[in-house]
Amino acid sequence: MIHVSRNEEKRGHLQMVHIVFGNSAGGCLKFAFRKTTYAKTEEIIVLPDILSVGPIDRLQTKEGIESRLQWFKESYRDDFNNLEVYKQGMLKAIEKIKEIPPHQKVIIWTCENAAEQTGLRIVLYLLQNEVNEVFELNTFKAFHECYTYPMLEAEQFPRSSGELIPDKLLQLYEQCELKPMKFAKRIALSEEGQKLLLNENHLRTWEYGELRHSNIERGDAFIIHCAKRLHKVLDTHDYMKAARLIGEVVGHMQQYTGDEWIEYRLRDLISGGIFDYRGVLRAMRRYEVKLKEELLL
Repeated sequence: MIHVSRNEEKRGHLQMVHIVFGNSAGGCLKFAFRKTTYAKTEEIIVLPDILSVGPIDRLQTKEGIESRLQWFKESYRDDFNNLEVYKQGMLKAIEKIKEIPPHQKVIIWTCENAAEQTGLRIVLYLLQNEVNEVFELNTFKAFHECYTYPMLEAEQFPRSSGELIPDKLLQLYEQCELKPMKFAKRIALSEEGQKLLLNENHLRTWEYGELRHSNIERGDAFIIHCAKRLHKVLDTHDYMKAARLIGEVVGHMQQYTGDEWIEYRLRDLISGGIFDYRGVLRAMRRYEVKLKEELLL
């Protein structure tokens, strides 16, 4: 009880709350703040997930989080030792967001991808009845406002906030002039968040500045395209490591989805007769794949 009381007292004296999506971005921001005064005056709340993929209906509830976790177990079929950690992390983060005191300012870190833009909308829905000032720090826009890297901008770097090193995140925070989100925009995004939490779609994409429900087959076509390219580069139609193909896809796709989603879709393409495989379809490191020969033409 003493520990809880002290934590509540500490939270009450915080000036700013940062909300970050994904453990990579959250870990980098915490590392960036560790030797600054921000470590004592500002809090970082991390939602440890890639919200562009998988079901997110009722994600603001324990039941919704457990339903999403069950989908992971059924679809990803990999190492599940960290799923309980994920569950507790999500529950804790959402509870903290709901308990943010009205005097604290809120900065939501985003990027030009569906995962973080989905998170932005869900968080704004959770804060819809709160009076806190809310700011959005878009790391892609901020990075290219602070630095002139035309090639990196053309390559859509950074695709996610987690691709930036801690020092860069700290620089963006200190150098960018943030303005409170306008009321009309906040309401509109909050309403989008409410709709997302009612929808059972499993894939979201970010195109032309808008969040959209995506056709899964479109992503599958890119996996096939990358497989054709790898067969050509390797100059063989032999089996290749599934992890090699998945890495190729993740490295070249503009949408930020994570390697687990690509592996899940690869297995579906195998069951659909698009790829042959050998090995055990338990985890990506345990099997190899190759495109059906007639699809190489």
